[in-house]
Amino acid sequence: MNQSPPSIWPGLALTLVIAAVARWVHAWPFAPFTIDGRHPVDALLLAIVAGVAVRNLAGMSPTLAPGIKYSVKRLLPAAIVLLGAKLDFYKILEISRQGLVVSLVCVTVAIALTLALCRRLGVGQKLAILISVGTAICGGTAIVVSAPAIEAEDHDVAFAVTTITLFGLGAIFLFPLLGAALQMTELSFGVWAGVSIQATPQVMAAGFAYGPLAGEVAVIVKLVRVLLLAPIVVILGAWYTRHKRARGEVHVARKTPLRALVPPFIVGFLLLAVANSLNLLPDFTLHLKRSLLWSAGDHRVALASAVTTVSGFLITMSMAGVGLGVDVSTLRRVGLSALYAGLIAAVILAAFGLAMIQMIQLA
Repeated sequence: MNQSPPSIWPGLALTLVIAAVARWVHAWPFAPFTIDGRHPVDALLLAIVAGVAVRNLAGMSPTLAPGIKYSVKRLLPAAIVLLGAKLDFYKILEISRQGLVVSLVCVTVAIALTLALCRRLGVGQKLAILISVGTAICGGTAIVVSAPAIEAEDHDVAFAVTTITLFGLGAIFLFPLLGAALQMTELSFGVWAGVSIQATPQVMAAGFAYGPLAGEVAVIVKLVRVLLLAPIVVILGAWYTRHKRARGEVHVARKTPLRALVPPFIVGFLLLAVANSLNLLPDFTLHLKRSLLWSAGDHRVALASAVTTVSGFLITMSMAGVGLGVDVSTLRRVGLSALYAGLIAAVILAAFGLAMIQMIQLA
């Protein structure tokens, strides 16, 4: 008698509950969760921490495993595709030429520097890559998007996201103080925050804490870094495929299939970003009649915004799954080397970005 495959729904329900709680806590109306209307404590970090706590304090039934795995392996690629609706190439091109140059140089330096530090400190290769892209591009989002391309382990993802988020939280408070001490203009500070702070919410929090112009510039500069995520992941995927082939771990034909070099979710991500940039994602109005679930009225819906919101929640569910898959004992084996590498890289990146800004004398 054939047994039915185990259900994914119990595990998915658990990740959904954790994600909902994480996003609720993330929006609590007091510091450090809310500062001047911004929410710097990332819901991704909260979801991972909650997942780790549930796994290691309450234990986990085997019936939950299929749904938890599904949330990481299936929901995450779908969420990455939907994330493309957040990008607008035209807005990114509005940035000044000088700010663009600073951003590109700092991303390159951050990746090279972090990889070198991790190698010197004996950090594992996959964890080093995740910390480097998290530092250089866009924090936790870059980490979770890059992880499938290099088949990173869940504990590496959890450690990298936690490390990068903690440093970003510290930058929210330190950067405005340092900017005021250095008497930086809002333009200069906005570029500095945009090229140096890891996650987008943290960039926004620090930028707008310094001033409205600083906040707007910081967000635009940050978008330049986010734009580099897709090509970085494609490069990582191609490198990892060749690396495995060189070690004889996979048998690949002489001509590597495009699917192996360019993961389908990255293609979807880019197509949706192009669609958003060309205004192909419409806004529309829902005309609702009175029912048991809602009142009558018209509700305007921005499709790009709605898709981005769905993507954010799915990513949070995936991070809950990542946390639920982490045994704390595995983090102990990582040691403090990765933490030191991330901290040193963050400090040097901030100093390097500041030096470049002063060198080109942004007004």
